[in-house]
Amino acid sequence: MGVDVSICIATYRRPEHLSRLLDSLDRLKIPIGTEVEIIVVDNDRGESAASVAQSRSGSIGPIRYCVEPRQNIALARNRALSQASGEWVLFIDDDEVADENWIAEYLKLAEREACDGAFGPVLVRLEEVVTPWLDVETFYARRRHPTGERLAAGDLYTSNALVRRRLFDERSFDPAYGLTGGSDSELFGCMLRSGARFLWCDEALVVEFIPPERHRFGWLAQRAFRGGLVYTRLARSVARGGSFGRAIRVLAQLCGLALLAPLAAFGGRSALARVTLRICTQAGHLWALMGQSYEEYGAGFSTGR
Repeated sequence: MGVDVSICIATYRRPEHLSRLLDSLDRLKIPIGTEVEIIVVDNDRGESAASVAQSRSGSIGPIRYCVEPRQNIALARNRALSQASGEWVLFIDDDEVADENWIAEYLKLAEREACDGAFGPVLVRLEEVVTPWLDVETFYARRRHPTGERLAAGDLYTSNALVRRRLFDERSFDPAYGLTGGSDSELFGCMLRSGARFLWCDEALVVEFIPPERHRFGWLAQRAFRGGLVYTRLARSVARGGSFGRAIRVLAQLCGLALLAPLAAFGGRSALARVTLRICTQAGHLWALMGQSYEEYGAGFSTGR
């Protein structure tokens, strides 16, 4: 009997998080007759995940461990795909855990609705409260949709995704986004434009744990800047030209937000922070329009490639 679902995990120097994730996968309720495999790709050439991955037998299916020594999340994801033999590929991040019905809910939707893939909610939990006024629902929560709703590009990410394996036969994650982030949005957006049908599955839950170093405004500002930069890089790759006009619009929005910030301050730290994050996002747009880059998973600022 062939494999039905390949669970793909890319990890980098977080063995404790990986162990927590694998614990949650051991508790999954797998539908009768469903064959599952787990693929762990270590993106650390020092093989920091080896002892965790290789010490487990995998109660729901075999665990295959391999290493992608080049630090690049897109290459790590591609290495996982090269090992996957299932009809479906399930993506989850190493700082998350899966609900016990995660696979069952996805497969139930795929059986009921014709689709090429489905995406589910990522709930957020703090490992430690560092900045009390940074409310989780306000600053970290992602939007959700009714189950079965057809998705657009802005809702597609590998932190909780089920995708047909055959969609990757001619496409892979672009290493050019491997240090900035956005390789998942770029690839799934390309699939959408080629006619893929992606749906939302609100019952396929995973939980992301926010470590103390991320429960800070500085981290949110960095993420907002990177988000604006990646969004503009992706938009420019689809629609060529018009950079000058877009730059003028971004500058106008930056000026408007700068004028709004003093007024927002009267609403307290939370209101001012929301406006400041919008400024950071617009700054990211402008940085990308200038041909520059920011490698969140690398050395930081760099010239565009």
